[in-house]
Amino acid sequence: MPEATQAIRGLRVMKKNLMIFAAAALATTLAIPALAGPVGVSRTYNSAPSDAATIAELQDAAQKATWDGMNGNKNNIVFARKNYEINQLIDRLNNGQPVDPAEIDMALEPAHVW
Repeated sequence: MPEATQAIRGLRVMKKNLMIFAAAALATTLAIPALAGPVGVSRTYNSAPSDAATIAELQDAAQKATWDGMNGNKNNIVFARKNYEINQLIDRLNNGQPVDPAEIDMALEPAHVW
């Protein structure tokens, strides 16, 4: 009988430890989203300058995307999408909204057709 009593006592200890571990895991799982910041938002947000030269560069890139779409790549949606994205960026700059400099750099890159 003493062996059975020790086995039951061992199971109780394991059950108690398992419940503590499960409670800690659940609490951690529920606390992480509350402590995390918003998804996809840069914490150090530097606004790009909205000077006339930048806007002119973006307008040239939009025209180039349109021209590339009409010459050689007939009706390719990639060039129309690129033109649309650049024009949206220009509108945001004209309205004084903050724009990430990385977005401007990506807009100035040529459209890639795979």
